[in-house]
Amino acid sequence: MPMVFADIHCHILFGVDDGARSEQEMLELLDAAYHDGTRELCFTPHYHPAYFGASPEQIDAAFQTANAYVSQKYPDLHLYLGSELRYEQSFSDWLKSKRCRTLNGTEYLLADFLSGDALDMIVKAMLNVINCGYRPVLAHVERYEALQKRQEELRQLKTWGTIFQIDAQSLLGGFGYGAKKRSRRLLEEGMVDLIASDAHDMQSRSPDLRPCYYYIVKKYGQTLARRLFYENPMHILRGEAFR
Repeated sequence: MPMVFADIHCHILFGVDDGARSEQEMLELLDAAYHDGTRELCFTPHYHPAYFGASPEQIDAAFQTANAYVSQKYPDLHLYLGSELRYEQSFSDWLKSKRCRTLNGTEYLLADFLSGDALDMIVKAMLNVINCGYRPVLAHVERYEALQKRQEELRQLKTWGTIFQIDAQSLLGGFGYGAKKRSRRLLEEGMVDLIASDAHDMQSRSPDLRPCYYYIVKKYGQTLARRLFYENPMHILRGEAFR
């Protein structure tokens, strides 16, 4: 059976953040994701009122357009909806108002930070998310400079229950040498829980997971590759616990 992917982090919905700019671009990204092997896809538009102002109604409308397209063209491609929270202390109010969404309505919350945010801020934020009853999925953990070579803090976050996601593009050098080195170190230490595309466009940030999947298979084996690209993401989308 050929490998299929579950991608829980992408910016493919059109007109709602810095991802797809038009309906046509969204459809091209959906085509590309499907032909690459993705069969479970969670849209995660950025959420922070000061940076990204799309309303839930705009997001829902774009989601319905995507659903209509794939139900006719790719009936075995399943779509889900969430948000990528740009963390701020008032995040719980945004979730209660339904303007910001967890991943497929589960307890899992995808959250990100600016690459230069301080270590204390990231650690305290993850603890705050957990204390509010959510399980944080830390987006592209390899891209935060403050977490570089901070094994003690990384292990503490894992002990608390933080899920570590890395971008496929980082592992292959798409975000520069630093992110590539950090993502490979995290893999070597067994810290990575899942790999996602974080796709934004067809040019520089496409939804291609297969090259990264083949890298993992070659270096670590098919069992780990399946866990990172399908099993763990599906546990999240179903709201299931996993180690």
